Amino acid sequence: MKKMLNIFVIFIMLIPTFCIPDITHAETLGDLKNKLQQKQDEYAASEQKKELTKEQIARTNNEITGIKNSISQTYIDIENLNKDIEALRNKIADKKAEVKKILNFVQVSSGVSSYLEYIFGAESFTELIYRSAVAEQMSAYNEKLVKEYNELIEQSEKKQVEISNKQVELGKYKEELESKAKTLGEELEAETATSIDIQEDIKAQKEIIKVYQDMGCKDNESIKTCGRKILPPGTAFYRPLMASRGVTSEWGYRSLGFHEGIDFAATTGTTVYSAATGKVMYIFTKNSCGGNMVVIHHNINGKAYTTVYAHLSSIAVSEKQTVTRDTIIGYSGGGPSTQAYNPCTKQSGPGWDRCSCGEHLHLTVAEGLYGTDYGWNAMNYTYSRNPRNYINLPAGLYHGWSDRISAY
Repeated sequence: MKKMLNIFVIFIMLIPTFCIPDITHAETLGDLKNKLQQKQDEYAASEQKKELTKEQIARTNNEITGIKNSISQTYIDIENLNKDIEALRNKIADKKAEVKKILNFVQVSSGVSSYLEYIFGAESFTELIYRSAVAEQMSAYNEKLVKEYNELIEQSEKKQVEISNKQVELGKYKEELESKAKTLGEELEAETATSIDIQEDIKAQKEIIKVYQDMGCKDNESIKTCGRKILPPGTAFYRPLMASRGVTSEWGYRSLGFHEGIDFAATTGTTVYSAATGKVMYIFTKNSCGGNMVVIHHNINGKAYTTVYAHLSSIAVSEKQTVTRDTIIGYSGGGPSTQAYNPCTKQSGPGWDRCSCGEHLHLTVAEGLYGTDYGWNAMNYTYSRNPRNYINLPAGLYHGWSDRISAY
């Protein structure tokens, strides 16, 4: 019995905190500069287009489609694993509470001897048998609790290993996708709501590296460590709109391709706020797929994130500006005035953005820092996360809200 109590004490003292592994890789500023130079060299080489037959091009495009489908399924698997882990965390918390109750009961009852005192306190043989049975049941229940607790911890650890493996798969799929695209002699343009060409991506990464360098990061210093030191700390994400009719398009694959963010209903000119404390790192102006876009780096509870706000009609912040959740970063757009082409109606428009079906705000939430941890396409396919995992939103589509903080 005493041994069992010792086990309880050990488990309560060693209850772990489970976190999904951080998949970004810390590199020095010097490493990033070298990688950027390699990317520029690769782009220069890719300009020498290869001559491929129509049959070869069609076959390669079919392979690319297959890889994208594999990426889609892997994202679904990761999303399901995250849900499983969250459920296990809740069960572990409940089991921890049960263990604490049992331990507290035994402690209040003056330790191990309480069982013997309880049994031999019987005033009749019948009561002695009854009390012995109760003590035996209590002991069995304690053993059952320990076993269930161990099993829950083991399940959670296995799920986290599965997530790590899935993330490795995503990296391999991405490399295979890029390889197939290079076979066609050109950079693959992601079928997303916000894509940019390789020249703009190189320009953005150069500017972001310069921002960190100007803020004091050294070539031999880890960009992750330096980034956390430079970025203002935050604790949570909030809805970027004060009011909205709700989510109009979810994160994930859809008929138009992979949607690396989430769309909110917003008429042109609606005020858009930063989703969290951070620093504006890059601004895209009249990009052909995404329109006006603001890129913000965040340090939320010690972890690096990037948010992107797309299809804006105008922008109200500047690069290097520190923002809070109450900072107005711009005003929504995406409607006819900014559309160069509507992919839903197949109609041309007078604007510049060819990847918007109508008035709305697009928000991307990604782990890590765009421009230092990865480039644009990697953010879309590998690092973007479902914003619902970070921002409290009403369930389903077209369920609106009228403030930024009410819980749903």
